[in-house]
Amino acid sequence: MSNPPGKGLAILGYCSVFGLFIHIFLFIAILGTAILLNNGKGQQFAAFHLRQMFGIGIVAILINAFTPIIEQGWLALLIISLIVLVAVLGLLSALRNQMITLPFIGDYFQKWFSFIK
Repeated sequence: MSNPPGKGLAILGYCSVFGLFIHIFLFIAILGTAILLNNGKGQQFAAFHLRQMFGIGIVAILINAFTPIIEQGWLALLIISLIVLVAVLGLLSALRNQMITLPFIGDYFQKWFSFIK
């Protein structure tokens, strides 16, 4: 099976999730670079996965903003771990050359972030 155009950018987008553990700016830099590299190229595979990862990133940033309110540190760690798990599911989908939306919210990510083309 041949690789679809933009597979490398799709994988780069998902790899940005590991930047969440280092620093949020690293995450934004990697994902933003992947989005800019795909801009205007019409690579539907990459755009699909970048929209999924962009949505995951927005959720992660929102959770990060509300983490100080959560008194139990383990709960915040659990939520961030779930975000990473969802990103890994998306990465596996990209590695398998599949365009499968993420559970529960992936369809919304495709609709809300349609500006990523």
